[in-house]
Amino acid sequence: MPRFVIAVAVLLLVSACATQSPVIQVETSRYHRLTSPVVGRDVVILANADQSPGDEFATYADLIGQALENLGWRVVELPDQAAAVLRFRWAVDAPVVETVLTPSAIPPMGNMWGYRRSTWGADPFPYWQAQRVTHYPKWLSVTIVEANQPSAAPLFEGRVTSRRGGTAMAPIMPYLVRGMFDGFPGPNGAVEAKALEVQP
Repeated sequence: MPRFVIAVAVLLLVSACATQSPVIQVETSRYHRLTSPVVGRDVVILANADQSPGDEFATYADLIGQALENLGWRVVELPDQAAAVLRFRWAVDAPVVETVLTPSAIPPMGNMWGYRRSTWGADPFPYWQAQRVTHYPKWLSVTIVEANQPSAAPLFEGRVTSRRGGTAMAPIMPYLVRGMFDGFPGPNGAVEAKALEVQP
């Protein structure tokens, strides 16, 4: 089979696999004084002093509450009912622009956008094509403290980040929550890269 046909078949296979099983990459770091598993604790989810507990906060708090309840915690409404207090923050950071190089059979339009890969043999993709890609880093941070010792060292601190998608936070938040609470509380002090399948 000619090299060109093989190369095209491989590219189509890779493309098909990516379409069937897309993933969202997240990176999670967690520090804690918890034993695993942690179950049966009453926790209240509160806004920080500088946050407005509006609809967006309530939506994300529900996602976090569901994740905790799936782990065996009990989410309560009032601080005086809780053994632990959870607060969280989120944000979209400034955009990051990267240049991505991909093999191409088409010569670039000028040296600025690519260059020849190789002069050896009949390479069906002898050029590099350059494309500028803009990423919008998004993150979620979570802190859990003892309700009766709010000034003590946190029971848990975690941060999860992703560069997937545009500037909108809502579509990516379910995956940030999954990245935060999958395997909770996780290895203390470790940074974990996770590939989460996109849910329909």
